[in-house]
Amino acid sequence: MTTYRQLPNDGEIFLDHSGHFVPDMDAASTALERMGFNMTPYTMHTMTTVPGEEPRPSGTANRCIMLREGYLEILCAVGDAPLAQQLNAAVARYSGLHLLAFSCADARSNHARLTSAGFDMQPLVNLTRNVDGGTLQFSVVRLEPGQMPEGRTQLLQHNTPDLLWREDLMNHPNGIVAVADVVMASADPDEAAQRFERFLGFTPQTHSINGIFDGWCFALDRASFTILGVDGLTAALPGIDIPSVPFIAAFAMRTNDLDATTAYLSKAGLRHQTIAPGVLRLDPDPALGSTMIVMNTEATAPWL
Repeated sequence: MTTYRQLPNDGEIFLDHSGHFVPDMDAASTALERMGFNMTPYTMHTMTTVPGEEPRPSGTANRCIMLREGYLEILCAVGDAPLAQQLNAAVARYSGLHLLAFSCADARSNHARLTSAGFDMQPLVNLTRNVDGGTLQFSVVRLEPGQMPEGRTQLLQHNTPDLLWREDLMNHPNGIVAVADVVMASADPDEAAQRFERFLGFTPQTHSINGIFDGWCFALDRASFTILGVDGLTAALPGIDIPSVPFIAAFAMRTNDLDATTAYLSKAGLRHQTIAPGVLRLDPDPALGSTMIVMNTEATAPWL
């Protein structure tokens, strides 16, 4: 029986989730439900930066796809708060992946670590949203805008995991169970890797396409994160549309039964192709804007 881990131990860093920024939550939800995902209800975020302070709207709302390891988040703007303005500016560049969230066991110590590493930090944020059964609570470590041009990059600590990963939310008709990797294209993979090395506290491994160096891969304590040049991304995912760089381009997920997942997607009329043994590629849905890879438990993402 497979054992899944949702929470990192002290000193560990997980790839927690990736976030789609979308202009139309209803259209994005319809697309994901057609793919066979159960989604959490639409919920607006609230936040505080001072203990005991009354929570205020943060400027975003979401729906999530909870998996046995990690999850996917779909976000839209609400109102005109700074986070809403940032989301709308990102969507104007392209709809799709604009958020990379990594989880840790201690948000406060990582906030101090990043400050010492030379990042300009926002105050530690206590993020909340109401769900059935209670209020989800997260401690979120955020940088001041502009330091990570790839998108919103953050570390977080889960304070109410039992409310987040409920059994009834993790069983998806398509059989997908875990987040495995996210890949991005950069005009300067070396510079981006150096920044993420400081951010994550991990030393990346060199990455090559057909024996030619083209980027870096961070093998985290759970899942991985890959930074490629434009040529490397197009070699790994031929025909991919790159609107501009930097570009968080695609993410890989795992299923315990790829045949069953493929059958579900085919019955739903979704376009997909087998690109390697045990690896399926779904073209971007216009409402979502990101390439999805689905793999069996033995396979690796096409860019790895």
